[in-house]
Amino acid sequence: MNRWRVASYAIVVVFLLVVLVPIAAVVVNSLKVPSDIFTPSLKLVFTPTLDNYAKVLGDLEFSSFLVNSTLVALGSTALSLAVGVPAAYALARLPIRGRELWAGGILFTRMVPAVALVVPMYVIFQRASLLGTYFALIAAHTTFNLPIVIWMMRSFFEELPPDLEEAALVDGSGRFGAFWRVALPLTAPGLAATAVLCLLFSWNEFLFALVLSGRDTQTVPIGVASFIGTVSVDWGGSSAAAVLALIPVFVLGLAAQRFLVRGLTFGAVKG
Repeated sequence: MNRWRVASYAIVVVFLLVVLVPIAAVVVNSLKVPSDIFTPSLKLVFTPTLDNYAKVLGDLEFSSFLVNSTLVALGSTALSLAVGVPAAYALARLPIRGRELWAGGILFTRMVPAVALVVPMYVIFQRASLLGTYFALIAAHTTFNLPIVIWMMRSFFEELPPDLEEAALVDGSGRFGAFWRVALPLTAPGLAATAVLCLLFSWNEFLFALVLSGRDTQTVPIGVASFIGTVSVDWGGSSAAAVLALIPVFVLGLAAQRFLVRGLTFGAVKG
């Protein structure tokens, strides 16, 4: 085994430790009673308990956080795909003047910090009487999901041979027909990967949810943060809530792993 392979394995191990150790710590803390959590030294041998999970799951308000996150993530993803996929196809195929300039402007919107957008959005939604609604959160999340959809799907469409769509046009199909019946099915792996990324970004978003949501529309990140009080922190409850918030994302990642790999490597090997 040469030194480069050893170095690559070492880098992977270090990366896994950095990623997995905090997750393992949260899982372990969620199974501890407060006296075990606040011991001066790290206590690895303890009697596991599910009291923290019973407390969190017994809280109907946290259950509503899960429902709200699901509705907002699905709504934002659907809206972003409905608008972004046709826009990506247009940037990839249609002879639009200043196409690269438009694409660069769309990418720039993704680089704008969320903190620079949240106050104007708050004012707009407040004056439109939409503050605290699902629509406000879905629209806000779409602002950072839409550029991702457009840029990812544009690259997938550009990898397709134009001859396939030209053949559809010759057969009498219009441009929309060529997009809907030819281009879109062929980029299905990329579409699935893009949808999964949008779901993950929306599920984990905190700032917009903190400022724009109402009492009945707060999402999971707000629910986890609610265990942090002004005087003390419920570490057991917050850890259990974090694990419960992690489970849907973990299951989604496992279920969509095949699509993610195929989508993110789509067009990487050209023959």
